[in-house]
This record gives sequence, C-alpha cells and structure tokens, in this order.
Amino acid sequence: MSQTKSKIIGLIIFLIIISTLFFVAVMPVKQKVGKHVKSINLSGNHLLPQGSYLSFAKLNDTQNSIEITLPILKDRLEKHPFVSSAEVEISEYNDAKVYVFEKSLTAIVICDDQTFLLSDELQLLPLFSNMKFIDLPIINNPKQGRQYKALEYLQSEEIIEAYNILYAIKYSNEEMFKKLSEINLNRGDDITLTFSEVRPIVKFGRGNVPRKVLSLNSIWVEIKDAGNDLSQSEYVDLRFTNQIYIGKGEESEI
Repeated sequence: MSQTKSKIIGLIIFLIIISTLFFVAVMPVKQKVGKHVKSINLSGNHLLPQGSYLSFAKLNDTQNSIEITLPILKDRLEKHPFVSSAEVEISEYNDAKVYVFEKSLTAIVICDDQTFLLSDELQLLPLFSNMKFIDLPIINNPKQGRQYKALEYLQSEEIIEAYNILYAIKYSNEEMFKKLSEINLNRGDDITLTFSEVRPIVKFGRGNVPRKVLSLNSIWVEIKDAGNDLSQSEYVDLRFTNQIYIGKGEESEI
C-alpha cells in the first residue's frame, strides 16, 4: 500500500513539474510589448529603412506599442508588401527584437503609367519612395499591363515567359544576367532584349526559351567585346531554329 502511495505522489509531482515547464514555455508568447519597452530594433531589412517598416506597422514610437502582444506585432509587420515573414521576441528588459525576411525581387515591371516590382513568386509589389537602390532588369510593355494590380500574383503567359527568360539567362551566364537591362514584351509582338554596354538588340521572339538562351550564350563573348565585329551589329536575331542572324549593314547568318 505504501508503495502505491509513493507511486501516486511521484506521479503527481511529475505532472506538476511538466505543467510548470509548459507554462514557462508558453509565457513568452503571451508576453506583451508594453509601456516599459525601451526600444524596438528591426534587422534583416535591405529594401527599406527600419523606420519605414515600423511606421507601416504603427510602431515608429514606443507610445503606439503599448499593450501590443507579440503575435499582433508580428502580424502587423507581415502585412507589409515586402515582408515574407517576421520573427519577433522580447528580452527580459522589454527590448523588442524583430527580424524580417523580405521577399526576393526579380524585376521592375512597367505597365503604361504604372511601375511595379515583381517578386520571385510573380507577385506585383508597389514601389516605395524611400526604397533603397536595387539593380533589377525591366520588363516593359506587357500586353495585359492595364489589368495588372499591386499585390496580385500574375499568371499571364507573357509574364511567365519573361520570368523564364530571366532565370534561363541567370543560370546560364551570370555576367549576361547582370548586364540584362530590359525584356521588352512589345505588347504581344516579338520579345526583344537589351543589355547594358552591349550595342546589338536581341530579337528573341517567343517560345523555345532554353534553346535561344543557349544560342545567345554561345556568341555572348563576341557581341559584348567592343573590339569584335559582331559587337558593332545592329541586332542579333534568335527567332529561327538552328540559325542566328546578325544585323549589320547587310544581314549575315551564322
């Protein structure tokens, strides 16, 4: 009987310890960023300054952070168009620490009189006036541009093809990718590519993206070298199967 009692008492003590540990573990989640907050420090931001994110979340001063729980603080920051997710914690001294994971940007999209950013998930994002400088290629003149709206995920064939061109170039030739300045969709006509410090325009056409990028890569050294005859051409035409046309004074074929 005494052994049974000992086991019961031991079990009760064990349950109390487990409950206490669980309560301690859950406590920080419910802890408030309250009136004693000394500072809110944000890191992980590369696209916008800290103040811009805190202002968007109405946390640009400690007055507005009174009685805000960590989940609400996290939720406010994650509503920012540039933020994919956020990690929030508070120290024992009530200093809030925030780390934001920003969305990856792939291009600038120009639609008539509107300009957007394009994420790697094909989401259109708005531009912010205090955004830090970023060097991104431009996707210009989409045929359906008037229909595009900020924060929507694009599924149009023209944007998907432009995205495929971007990534095919990026993974075939990093230097070529860095010099890519514009993918002109020409409102549904043949796509053309423009590269910085490279004279010939590339008549890319539509479809067969991997083959065309490999063809372009095969003559990249020649067209980017100012001392080479090909670099003085007016255009490079990739629209024909197994043929590359070089537009000079007279058209030639490779």
